[in-house]
Amino acid sequence: MVTLRDALAAAVGHHQAGRLDAARPLYHSILRGQPGHPDALHLLGVLESQSGRAGAALPLLRRAVAQRPGDADFLGNLARTLRAAGLPEAAERAFARTTALDPADVQAAFALGTLRLERGDAAGAAAAFAQALAGRPDFAEARINRANALAALGRAEDAAQLRRQAVALAPAHPDALHNAAVSALADAGLDRPLSHARRLDPELVERAGRALARALAADPRHGAAADALLGTALSLVQAGQAPPWLLDRAARTALTVLRGNPRDTRAAAVVAYRFYRRGRTDLASRFMRRFARRFTAAEVAADFELRLWSMVRAGRRALDGLPDADSLLGAFPPLELLAELPAGNGPLLAVSCDDGYYRRFATGLLDSVEAVGSGVAVHVHVVNPSPETMADLTRRQERLLLSCSRERVDFTGWDDHRRTTYYACIRFLRWHQLMTLWGRPLLHLDADCTLAGGTDALALLPEGADVGLLRDARWRGPTREITVCFAAFQPTPLGRAFLALTAAYIAAFLREGRGFWMLDQAAPFVVLDALERRGEGPEVRWFDVLDFPWVRFIGEK
Repeated sequence: MVTLRDALAAAVGHHQAGRLDAARPLYHSILRGQPGHPDALHLLGVLESQSGRAGAALPLLRRAVAQRPGDADFLGNLARTLRAAGLPEAAERAFARTTALDPADVQAAFALGTLRLERGDAAGAAAAFAQALAGRPDFAEARINRANALAALGRAEDAAQLRRQAVALAPAHPDALHNAAVSALADAGLDRPLSHARRLDPELVERAGRALARALAADPRHGAAADALLGTALSLVQAGQAPPWLLDRAARTALTVLRGNPRDTRAAAVVAYRFYRRGRTDLASRFMRRFARRFTAAEVAADFELRLWSMVRAGRRALDGLPDADSLLGAFPPLELLAELPAGNGPLLAVSCDDGYYRRFATGLLDSVEAVGSGVAVHVHVVNPSPETMADLTRRQERLLLSCSRERVDFTGWDDHRRTTYYACIRFLRWHQLMTLWGRPLLHLDADCTLAGGTDALALLPEGADVGLLRDARWRGPTREITVCFAAFQPTPLGRAFLALTAAYIAAFLREGRGFWMLDQAAPFVVLDALERRGEGPEVRWFDVLDFPWVRFIGEK
C-alpha cells in the first residue's frame, strides 16, 4: 500500500528532476486525502509558480504559510511569487518577515533591498543589502546595490568604496564596472551641470570613461552603461573637453543603441559629433537630416540636439537654392534709420538688441566706448525701443559718433525661445543692409560686453582680411565653433558676399519658422564651410574666444 509519505517522496523526486507534469497529480492526490497538508500545499504552490501560474500558486502558498507561519522557506517562496505576480508591497512585507525569521537568507535580504530601492526607501534598502552582505561578503550585486542606496542617501564616499570593492570582487561584472564608472563620473564632477567654463581633471575623466568602456566590453548591450557613456560624451563635447578616444568609443556604442532604438536622439547626436570632429560636418549634417525624418516638426523643436542639427546644412552644396538676402527683406519689418551715420569711412561698431537688453547691457557697452575716448563711430539697432531708450540714445549722440535704427515687431503669440532667437539673429540681416547702404567696415559686438581698451586696436583687427571671426578651438560643435559675440566684416567683394550669405541663411530659417537658438552661430559656420569647399572662401582672420583681450564678455562665451 502506498503511504502518504511515499506519495510525497515520489512527487518530490519528479519535481526535483523537472518532471512537473508527473509531480503535479501526485501533489493533488495528497491534498485530496489531506487538504491541509502543509508540505504538499507549499510544493504544489512552488511548482505552479515555476510554471508561470502565479495566480494558481498564491492561494496554495498562502494556505501553506497559514499552516506554518514560522517557516522561512514557506514565506520566502510566497514572497517570490508575490513579486512575480506584480504585487511588490505584499512581496516586500513577506520578504521582511522571511529575513526576520532567517537572517542568513541572503537572497531574501537581497530581494527585500531591491524592492525597497525601487520604491525609494534608500535607508531600508541599505540595511537589507547590509544583511545580505553579512551572510555573503563576496556578493558583488548586493555591494553594488548597497552603494546605490548609500549614494541616494548622500553618502558618496561610502558608495564609491563599495563600488570599488564590487569591481575587485567581480572584475568582469558589467554592473560592478558600471557602478564604478558612476563613482568615477561623480569624482570627475560630471554628476553636476557642466559648462565649458568649468575645467575637469582629465585623469578623472579618463578613469570614468575607461570604466564605462570596460562595462560595455563585458556586456555591449548594458543599457545603463551605454546611457551613461552617451550622456558623458555629449556633456564633454558641449563643454569642449571630450577626448577623441572617448567620443570614438561612444560613437560605436551609439550605433549599437540605434539598432535597438532607431529614435534615440542622443545616440544619433554622438555619431554626428564624431563625424564633425573628423572634419566631415557634411556627413554629420546628412546623417542627422535622415535621422530627423523619423520625427515630427514638433518633436524636432522639442529636442535639444535635433534643434541644433536642424540648422546645420553643411557641405559644398549647402547654399544651393538659398534665396538672395535682399529678396528676403520683405518677410521682416522695415529697418527704420533714426539718425544718419556721421561722415567718414572708418569702421563702424555695430550693436543690436531688444529694449530690455539695451537697458541692462548696451548702456554699459556705450559707457565703455565713451570712456576710452576714441572717435570710433557706433551704430545701435534696437528692436521695439521704448521712449526711454530713444531718449538715452539721443543724449548719447552729444558725446559719441552715434547713429541708430529700430524695427517694430508684433510678438503676439511668440514664446520666449522664438522671441530671443529673433533678437539674436536679425542683426545679421540688418548689418547686411547697413553694409549695402554705407559700405564701411563693420565690427559687430554683443550688447552684453564692454571694451577692455582703446578702439584703435579693435578697428585694426580685420585689416588684411575679408572677415574677422572668433573661434572656439575646442571642437564643441558646428553651432558653437564660431562664436558671434564679435565679428568683423570688410566691404570687400568676398566680405560682402560672406555677410550677405550669412544673413540670407538666417533669414530663410526665420521666415520658415525653423530658426532656433544658436542659428546665428550655425549660419556663419555653414556659409564658410560651403564657400571653402567650393574654393570661394573669404580671407578670414581668426581670433581665439578664450584669448581676446580687446573686449570683456559678460555672458559665458
